[in-house]
Amino acid sequence: MAATPTYAAYDYTACGAQIRSQSIVECRLSDWAQNRPLAVCPSVTLTDAEVRDGEIRYGGKLYFSVVARAEDGAVISAERGAEFSHKAECADAAPACRADVRLFVEKTETRQDGRSLILSAIVTAEIRLLVPKQLTYLSGGEGVVCDLRPARISRLYTCSGTAEFEEEFDTDYVGDVLAHSEQLGLTRVVAGTGALDVSGEVCLCVLAKRAGESEVVSYERLIPFRTEIPCDEAAAGMACAARAEVSSVSLTASCDEEKGRCRILAQVAVRIAGRVYGGDKVLLPADAFCPRETCSLTCETLAFEEPLCAFTAVERVSGTAVLGGPVDFSCALQAAAQCGAEAAATVTDGAIEVDGVLHAVVFCRDGDEVRSVPVSLPFSFPVRSDRAKAGDRAEVTALVCGVSVRQKTEGELEAEGTLRLFFTLCGKSECACVTELTVGEPVRESGCAIRVFMPAAGDTLWDTAKKLGKPPEQVAEENPQLTFPLRGDERIVLYRKRELGT
Repeated sequence: MAATPTYAAYDYTACGAQIRSQSIVECRLSDWAQNRPLAVCPSVTLTDAEVRDGEIRYGGKLYFSVVARAEDGAVISAERGAEFSHKAECADAAPACRADVRLFVEKTETRQDGRSLILSAIVTAEIRLLVPKQLTYLSGGEGVVCDLRPARISRLYTCSGTAEFEEEFDTDYVGDVLAHSEQLGLTRVVAGTGALDVSGEVCLCVLAKRAGESEVVSYERLIPFRTEIPCDEAAAGMACAARAEVSSVSLTASCDEEKGRCRILAQVAVRIAGRVYGGDKVLLPADAFCPRETCSLTCETLAFEEPLCAFTAVERVSGTAVLGGPVDFSCALQAAAQCGAEAAATVTDGAIEVDGVLHAVVFCRDGDEVRSVPVSLPFSFPVRSDRAKAGDRAEVTALVCGVSVRQKTEGELEAEGTLRLFFTLCGKSECACVTELTVGEPVRESGCAIRVFMPAAGDTLWDTAKKLGKPPEQVAEENPQLTFPLRGDERIVLYRKRELGT
C-alpha cells in the first residue's frame, strides 16, 4: 500500500513587506512675505490608513509653528495646519491585510509667493504590512515517518488608543507665547489582561517673548503620563511593544503682572499604537521519509521576530555643535528651542551602539536684530545590556531635555543636553518545516539475508533511522547498545526476515 501523507493548517498574522513613501505638504500664510522666518517647527500625526489591492492609502494632519521677525523688528508667530492623503504602491497589499504606518517630517522649506509665505514639508511614511497567513504543513500519514519538533509560531496582534492629560506650571511673566514644540518618549510597555499598560513622558518646550521687550525665552516641562490601551488578545507576560506620538497640544496662559508670574495650562493628547505577540507550540516536521517508497520534500523556513525586553537609559552628551549660521562674541544668546534628537541603534554582543544627532534652534540678538541659528550635535556611545547579542535588532526612541548652548570660543557654540532613551530589544527565531511530501517509486529491498550498516560520526537517531528506512523507535528498540550521536565506528547488523513460502 502506497504511503498517504496527511496535512494540518495553522492561521496567524505575520509582518509582510516594508515600504517607504513620501509626499509634499504645503500651507500658505497670507500677507507674510515681508516677514523673515526665524524658525519653522512642523509636527505630523496619522489620521487613517487603508489597505487596498496593490496599494496602501493613508492620511494625516501636518501642523506648522512659525516664528518670524517682522519689518519693524518685532518677533511674531503664527500656526497653520493642513490635512493630506497619499497612496503607496505595494504589490503584496490586499484588503485582508492591515498597515502599520509611522509618519515623520524629513525636510521643511519656506518660499515667497507674491504677498504670501509658503510653508512646505516632505512627509515620509514608513509602512509595515501585516499579512494574514495560513501555514499548511505535513502532519504524518500512512507509511510516513516525521521528525516532529515543537516550534513556537508567533502571532501578532495590534491595538491602538489615545491618552489625554493636562499639566499646569508657572513661568516668569511673559508678554506672548510664540510657539511650542513637543517630544515624546516611552518609559514602560507591559501587557496585562485585556490591555497594554503604557507609560511615558512628553517634553514640552514653550518659546515666549518677555512683556514689553524683544527678548526671547524658552521654558521646558517634562510631563509624565500613564494609560491602558484595550487589547482583547493581551495577557500578562506576553511580549509587547508600542509606539506613541503627540497628536495635539493646547496651551492656555494666564498672567499676573503684579506678581510677575505666568501660569500655563497644557492639554495634551497622545496617540499610541501597540503590538502584542502571542503564539502556540506546534509540532512541526523538520524532516520526513517513507520507509517503503522514495519521496521528495518541499520545505519552508519560518522566521519570526519578537521583543525580548525593553528598558530605559539616560546619557548626557556635549561637544562643539555644527552651526547653520555665523556667530561671534557680538551675539547675545537668548534661548534654545524646538529641541529634538534622532537616534539609531546597532546591537552587538553585550551592548547597543547608539548613533544620532541632537538639534535645536538658538535665538540670539545681534545688535538691534533678533535672529536664529540652527545647531546640531552628533553623538555616539554604547549602552550596556546583558541580553544584547549580535544579530538582534533594537528599536530606540530619543527624547532630549535640558539643552544649553554657550559660546566659549568666538565663532563656535558648545551644546549639551540629556538624552532619555527607550529601547525595545527584538530577537529572531527560525524553524524548518516540511510543507509537502510527494511519494515516488517503491524502494527495492536488498536480497541479502544479512547486511552491515556503517554510520557516520555525529549521526543522530533520526539520521540513522532515515538511512535505514525504519522508524526511530524501531531502530532504538532493535539496537539498545547504541548511544547517539554516534562515534562512527559502530556497526549495525540488519537481518532480512524470510517471507513465508520463499
